[in-house]
Amino acid sequence: MGTTLHITTKGSDTNSQATLLFVHGVDSDSGVWNATVDLLADYLCVLIDLPGHGQAPFSPNPSTYERDAMLKEIQAVISELARPVVFVGHSLGGYLALTYALTRPDEIDALVLVATGPGFRDAKAREAWNTKILTNAPNFKVKDLAATAALHVDSMVIDRITELTLPTAIVIGDRDKGFLGAADYMAKKLPHAKRTSVGGADHYVMRSHPTEVAAAIRDVAASLSSTPI
Repeated sequence: MGTTLHITTKGSDTNSQATLLFVHGVDSDSGVWNATVDLLADYLCVLIDLPGHGQAPFSPNPSTYERDAMLKEIQAVISELARPVVFVGHSLGGYLALTYALTRPDEIDALVLVATGPGFRDAKAREAWNTKILTNAPNFKVKDLAATAALHVDSMVIDRITELTLPTAIVIGDRDKGFLGAADYMAKKLPHAKRTSVGGADHYVMRSHPTEVAAAIRDVAASLSSTPI
């Protein structure tokens, strides 16, 4: 598996509906999924720590934190998993899930996008996001260079989002003001997706409301049982 990632496996494969792959957001780690994964113990759950996050090693090489480099490492993990595979991503992890589905559509089978955005079409908005990440990086738990994993370099995802046809769940807390608009936008552009709004939840909805998040994941996984791979 990828050398810049750290992989944790939980649960079991007694539920053959799907393998669940979890990817966290910036300044976070795979532990953010613990409460949700505990409710999915009948599935094989594979949790990734992105480079420089959690138990994954820190690399001084800036290219390690580029989108394509991280996707290549995630691809090495996915290639070893039993299908069907549900890619569950939070924030940055959800953005990586979207990118993976657009660039490698035949390698995964469904998406669960938790507090996720599709990026920015407007260059000034993208620059503002990147400036915010770099400004806040010194306050993160991870090193500044690792925080660059959250930078956006183009508008590929938002430009191509309507190409996605995989079964998809969108989960958003109704107090997650920074991502509510993004969830609304994706729900509009992906009419086949099921949107779940969780009352009283903020950006880390999987921590505060794991039952609702786990239910959305189960729903997507169950939809794959009758879908040819």
